[in-house]
Amino acid sequence: MATLDIFDLWKGWWIPGPVARRVPRAVLPGSADVGRYSGDLVHTSPTRLQDHWCAGIRRSAGIETWLGLFVVLPAAVLAMLALAGLVLTVHPSAADDPEFARENSLQFFSFSAGLASAALLWLYRSHSLYRRRTGVSLPLTSAVDLARLLRSCWKAGEGSLPLLALDQQVTRFSNRLGWFAQYGVAGERRRSALRPHLARVQHTLETQMSKVLRDGPDALPQLVRLLSTLLDRSVQGRWMGLLDEVDLPEETAGVDTADEEGNDRWVVLGGGAAAAVIVVAAVAAGLPASAVAPAALTALIGPAVMWGSQKLESARQYQQTMRASLNGAPAGPDTTTEPAAAPTR
Repeated sequence: MATLDIFDLWKGWWIPGPVARRVPRAVLPGSADVGRYSGDLVHTSPTRLQDHWCAGIRRSAGIETWLGLFVVLPAAVLAMLALAGLVLTVHPSAADDPEFARENSLQFFSFSAGLASAALLWLYRSHSLYRRRTGVSLPLTSAVDLARLLRSCWKAGEGSLPLLALDQQVTRFSNRLGWFAQYGVAGERRRSALRPHLARVQHTLETQMSKVLRDGPDALPQLVRLLSTLLDRSVQGRWMGLLDEVDLPEETAGVDTADEEGNDRWVVLGGGAAAAVIVVAAVAAGLPASAVAPAALTALIGPAVMWGSQKLESARQYQQTMRASLNGAPAGPDTTTEPAAAPTR
């Protein structure tokens, strides 16, 4: 899996500090720029900001490197191999030995379906690990994220950045706050104390961004003030006091991690699309229906196991369904009972 990063490259320790400090302004604004963007509302010293930006750049670059080397690249290789197997299943004449490809079309088909499922599983598990590592890294990367947000607010006020683009950036940072609430601190007691405050901070940011989308750039100064306060206090490590009580709502439903809302939708769409591709490829290759049905059923129900959806079938029900499809027996738990004893006279 993506945990093959045995040297912890995602932590960015291998990036020299002088290199991280020479990041172009197109990537990260300087301390003077932040003062201009925030209207001098940021009170942290430039030296301290530079130290936090250096650590944040190293960690951000480390996570992106890990994402490319240990997530995207292996998934792309698996997808290409799966596509090659599918091509050999549908068009055996494309192989160097067409006769061998025709005789082993079922094996090529199973090989392709297995690799495609492995690629999906790899991506999902890696995405979960990405959320965890991004949440754990927020104390290092928050200064970089907030400096970029302040610059985006300044661009939106000038009219060079659409307000919807700014909304996406604010939402991305709000999601990272939710991941930090889940994974950023050790101990359930500390997480239970931290989550209500971060949930209120999320609600405040989303409410103010909604006002910006409603009232236009005239509402940006209040958002800039909130982001400046977040920048100062995140650098100070005041994670349970990121904003003043006067800026926070009284209560919220809970921390928004942006994980649960769309999971089931993508499970259904992904499983249905995979099943359709498998059926079409198998029919085009002339494979028997007895070989197509289990593979299509695996593609349709398998994502439910990978995603762990509580609204779809559980793992045990999935195993029973697959066993029944292979054996030709009805799915579900064994409900057979012993025959009743003959009545006695």
